Amino acid sequence: MIANNTDTVSEVKLSTGPATAATVLSGEEVFLGIDTAKRRHVVSRFVPGEGAKPAEGMNTATLLARVGKWRKAGLAVHCVYEAGPTGFALARKLLELGATCLVVRPRRLDRHGRRRKTDPLDAQHLAEDLAAHRFGRKGLLCPVRLPSLEEELRRLPVRERETLSGVRHQLLNSAKGRALALGHELPKQWWRPRVLPKLIPQLPAAVAQLLQRAADAAAAILEQLEAVEAELTADAPPAPTGVGAVTAGVLDREVCDWGRFDSDKKLASFAGLCPSEDSSGERHRQGAIDKHGSARLRFWCQEAVWRLFKFQPEYRGVIWARERMRHANKGRAKQIAVALARRFLIDWWRVRTGRATCAQLGLVFKKPAATP
Repeated sequence: MIANNTDTVSEVKLSTGPATAATVLSGEEVFLGIDTAKRRHVVSRFVPGEGAKPAEGMNTATLLARVGKWRKAGLAVHCVYEAGPTGFALARKLLELGATCLVVRPRRLDRHGRRRKTDPLDAQHLAEDLAAHRFGRKGLLCPVRLPSLEEELRRLPVRERETLSGVRHQLLNSAKGRALALGHELPKQWWRPRVLPKLIPQLPAAVAQLLQRAADAAAAILEQLEAVEAELTADAPPAPTGVGAVTAGVLDREVCDWGRFDSDKKLASFAGLCPSEDSSGERHRQGAIDKHGSARLRFWCQEAVWRLFKFQPEYRGVIWARERMRHANKGRAKQIAVALARRFLIDWWRVRTGRATCAQLGLVFKKPAATP
């Protein structure tokens, strides 16, 4: 592997002003494209006026030491890597050293259809695109927001709930499938304490033991799931009837800061609920939602739609959707439901930022129980 070093880099002052042609040629800036991995990153260095240097493999400690050396030499270091399993920890460490760091949305980096994709090529393309982005060519990179450590910790229960719920459903469905393969069809909620004792005497001993163990494990997981949901709802805002405290808590933790969106279009785009578009000349056509955004936020909003239809008949979004669903076919009804999910998310953003009240939107809360 060809090693790069900074022995020949002259010590210069850090440029704090806007980028100009002079700074490009002076070597005061260096751009790093990082193809991250669990143990070993592939890093490509792009120097203005010199081009991209051969990629290097290094661990996190080596990368941070190299960046620290460049910073001490007076270089302005700009880094970029794609969002993924490695998260934002590396970006925070780079920022602490005084470098700038962009975490960008993953994309295909294969250029000109050459069908060549390697870690060194990906790192080189990232470094080149970062340099172009730095000097005004927008659109090559799509930066994502860097959450604080506290915001990431607040989002952990949301991920934990998803995992526990998925494991529980997989466990119960697997046991039900094993029984069906042996010719025993079980009711939909066979694991409930009132149902399972009636089924066990009718089944072979081996199948009964399998179902009992699966039901016991699912009950233990359910206890953990309820504890996580209690954590989610502990600081959740008051939720209208049908929305639910869990949904309100998840939306708050996923968005992190409602005030960071200055328009409803940006919020809808963040959730991936904006329609796709294929327009050229006089032709203007919109299609299904682009789904480029937070899949979790989109899922929870779409799940809330059907509860809104049942529990919030006076909500203005439900009134709008019900009128259009009256004569809609199945496909059109699904489109209207997705549009209602986008509308509910925007309305909830207005409530959380003080732009509107639930009463103005027609959202009602559960009436408190009458005291005797």
